[in-house]
Amino acid sequence: MMTRILRLLAAALLLCLTEESLSSPQDAAAPGRKTDRSRLWKRDGRNILHGFQNLYNFHVIEEPGQVYRFKAWFFGWAVEDCNRNVKENTGCDAIFHARARSLEGPWEVYAGGDRWDTTMTPALWQPVITAQQTFYDAWHNGDPSVVKVKDRYYMAYSSTGNNRDGKPYGDPADTDGSLLCIMGAVSKDGIRWERSKAPILMHAADVGAKTVPEGDSHLYGSYHRPSLLYENGRFRLWFDYWTEKGVTMGYAENRGDFLDAGQWKVIRAGKEPCLEEFPNPEVVRVGDLLYAYADPSGYGSHPWTSRKIGEAVSKDGLNWVFLGYIETDPDAPAIHVPEALVRKEGRDYRLFLFYACQIGGEPYDYRYNRIRVMHRGLTRETLRRDRQLCAP
Repeated sequence: MMTRILRLLAAALLLCLTEESLSSPQDAAAPGRKTDRSRLWKRDGRNILHGFQNLYNFHVIEEPGQVYRFKAWFFGWAVEDCNRNVKENTGCDAIFHARARSLEGPWEVYAGGDRWDTTMTPALWQPVITAQQTFYDAWHNGDPSVVKVKDRYYMAYSSTGNNRDGKPYGDPADTDGSLLCIMGAVSKDGIRWERSKAPILMHAADVGAKTVPEGDSHLYGSYHRPSLLYENGRFRLWFDYWTEKGVTMGYAENRGDFLDAGQWKVIRAGKEPCLEEFPNPEVVRVGDLLYAYADPSGYGSHPWTSRKIGEAVSKDGLNWVFLGYIETDPDAPAIHVPEALVRKEGRDYRLFLFYACQIGGEPYDYRYNRIRVMHRGLTRETLRRDRQLCAP
């Protein structure tokens, strides 16, 4: 059992480090990549969640009129690596759920049944989505992105399977590495989910092929880490995937059944990404513009601290302008996996960016042990200037 866990942890490290190993110095030095925008953001260093083993990707939505106005989904390990303490979990990474009456908290984390933990005790937290035993979903469930349409929650999330040979990555008998894809799920309460019968986005050439970068027969594949919006009767989905230039951002959409893989159409991927070297993308709308956040590398030589939160803007979601990066918190070696929430303030907007802080140290601990939020205003003048940047 322990050998399998160690192999799974090795796979987790590979998936994370790949972003650094495939990154391109030329891409990182492109216009905007070296612009420090930290001064635009306000942060107080307060932890929203803390005391857990390794959790991140805190995706928040707002539901006006609800007692618990804010809902969040996030993932990772609550108490032990690979959630070994969760009997129902047959894989590793799992998705958790939280709620709050205000953004300032306190946040309550789902603890099973009708129970919610208000004491910041991760041992009580129970996941709402764990891995299934399929070739495309046997280990990792994470990177949740959720929208609410009418009375339903729609989630796109990352899934990783053992691929066709059924052997986990790193097993001596493994012949085809791990399969990365994106699943869909629908729920009435945000806790109990109906999943898609197959991945809603998957690069067909990945099935039975080696995991990038171990093999390049399916380079431009391994769709993962989705960001979901619903606009004008269509689901819009940004995601990242691997190329020889780094982990880039692609785009797909669906005007029909969210759970039907056949209804999804990939618009930008392959050799024509939306934005190069842009892992863990998060996209939100602010007025007539779209803003995207990620944690690209290129800011040093260390495999983790070289990644900083980056910001980009677009009019159409396909063509983007990189605006700059945000420095880490003074007490955190690195901050990653940004998730954004936009709120209207009169005629202006305020953008909240949730992020996870790494532990660091020596030897370096890549785990995230606290989640925080920063924010900044977006005035009409700010939007006007950014709109001009997007002009052809």
